[in-house]
Amino acid sequence: MQVITTKVPMAVEDLKKHFTDEDVFYLIDQKNSDLDKAKVLTYLSNLDIEADIQEIDDEFLKAYLHSTNIVDLPSVEKKVIEILLDCKCEEGGSGKNKLFINENKEILQTWIDRLDSLVLYNAFIVKHEELQKYAQSFPHDDTNSAEGINFVSILKHEHFFSYYSSVNNDRMKFYTRYFNDYMFKGKNLFDYWANKNNPMFLLTWGIAEGHGPDLDEAKKRDKEIANNVTSF
Repeated sequence: MQVITTKVPMAVEDLKKHFTDEDVFYLIDQKNSDLDKAKVLTYLSNLDIEADIQEIDDEFLKAYLHSTNIVDLPSVEKKVIEILLDCKCEEGGSGKNKLFINENKEILQTWIDRLDSLVLYNAFIVKHEELQKYAQSFPHDDTNSAEGINFVSILKHEHFFSYYSSVNNDRMKFYTRYFNDYMFKGKNLFDYWANKNNPMFLLTWGIAEGHGPDLDEAKKRDKEIANNVTSF
């Protein structure tokens, strides 16, 4: 694999390699880039390239948490997972993350509310009347805000799912738009939730179907659940 360390916007010769070499990876020097943090994320989301951030600072993390653009950045995702798991601690976070958590409580709470509510989504996607009634018995939230949209990006990480050792039932909601619409870069939530690293999905789907889940078949059946097709 060829690793290219670059600022953004990229030099034309570096960007061309994305189209001519399938085995190229970009390490983004966001600190010295000519774009601000939010625009770096927008730029990378639009390019949809294999990339990661060379050095993460608090301002970049904050921009990522607020971003309205889905972007795959492994090291950033892992750091956000660490912070979210710290938020679950009674102390409100470990020493190195406590200040960041205290300064970004509102957007972190937005992420936590959505992630906690995926317990309801997990019940809703199973074709079982009682489970679907249970999921829809919670307060409905019709928001279609894309702020914090990268909560779906961390669902591919197996170590994230220890997060669900505790959830706040009092804040869980049935998010009508997030649960039904194709609003995640042309995909729906199921495309992110139904993956081999998600033990909650695998267990629930396997029990409901009476066998181990077939992801391709599961995604076909999901088309029957999604009634609306919208996209940001």
